[in-house]
Amino acid sequence: MRRLLTGGIKAILAIAALATATHWVLRLQREPTPSSRVLAEIADPVTTGSIIPRKGEAAEPAVVHPDVTKGLDQRGLLALFEGAKLQKAAAKR
Repeated sequence: MRRLLTGGIKAILAIAALATATHWVLRLQREPTPSSRVLAEIADPVTTGSIIPRKGEAAEPAVVHPDVTKGLDQRGLLALFEGAKLQKAAAKR
């Protein structure tokens, strides 16, 4: 009796595993591949203006981004890095 029950349990588990594997395979086949979704999300260069115009055509003025680091004093950051280098060198000795 015990052999019959354990054999039945093994059969049920095998069927469940096969059903789950089949479900995942079919699910992957139904869904579009991620690469096609990524390609669909890429903006068209014509609409974004990323194509360089020809020499005869008028070009739009380039967008100038302001320098965000202008006016920042980074001497404190430099001192922090130097201190870390000294501590690292001292720890190696």
